[in-house]
Amino acid sequence: MHSAICWNCLFNDFSTSLVSGTGIFIVYSVSRVGENEKSKPQSAGNQRHKYSLVGTSETTRGTIYPISFCEWLAGLIDGDGCLLVSKQGYTSLEITIGLEDIYPLRYIQDKLGGSIKLRSGTKTYRYRLRNKEGMLKLISAINGHIRHSTRLTQLHRVCQVLNVPLINPQKPTVKSYWFAGFFDAVGTIGITMKNDLPQLSVRVTNKRLQDVEIYKTVFGGNIYYDSSKNGYYQWSIQNKKEVLNMLDYFNNVSFKSHKSLRYHLIQNYYDLYDKEAFMSNSPFNKAWHYFLMKWNKLMI
Repeated sequence: MHSAICWNCLFNDFSTSLVSGTGIFIVYSVSRVGENEKSKPQSAGNQRHKYSLVGTSETTRGTIYPISFCEWLAGLIDGDGCLLVSKQGYTSLEITIGLEDIYPLRYIQDKLGGSIKLRSGTKTYRYRLRNKEGMLKLISAINGHIRHSTRLTQLHRVCQVLNVPLINPQKPTVKSYWFAGFFDAVGTIGITMKNDLPQLSVRVTNKRLQDVEIYKTVFGGNIYYDSSKNGYYQWSIQNKKEVLNMLDYFNNVSFKSHKSLRYHLIQNYYDLYDKEAFMSNSPFNKAWHYFLMKWNKLMI
């Protein structure tokens, strides 16, 4: 389900300029560097600016990465990341994720640099990117793809500091990799018993309604409010047709968290469900228990 993608070169030494016309244009001048070159130390030029422009739908932008990586990374940051500006005016990115999902962080580190550290007293890793060159690469990738309400405000502040016009996000389509990144961050796949029948569900949770509504618009399903844990909204699909449509989507994008392992078992679940293998007198009941054993090993 993962797609192997190779970038033959990385770039640094970004510069931006504005071009007059019907829209705001960002022009990047770049020079090639080695693929494994380490990020340079923090530059004093990474300082706060008083204002930044907001790009229109006609804005064009340069990026050194494929759209699949840019959209996926923006989705992951929308779900589990934080874009920061220090009191001294330095910008940084932080992404905190569970121990079982260090691979996505390694994947990002390979493209942007940065550091990964185990958080003391928690079962999480934290990725940090602080140097200016790395942050410019990051902004060139995610600008125009960040859409979480809080994260978009954070991005605007970072763009002010780096003197880069903010690009407003466009509505994602069913082919957008953003959904995969956001699901890698805050999605779950589970099986519960309801009226003595197993029920598979795919869910995405967030504190704000507007940040999960896009899933319902594109994939159907319903949104519920849960008052526990200070309250949050949960998008969910349980209908077989909707779940298989979602499965079809993930069969065509790069899914990088350990949740992809359960996606491999969804079709198997429906095959056994249709045979009523969950019934104790079913000739397929042993296959059902073996399936559950594999499923429960992939705790999410």
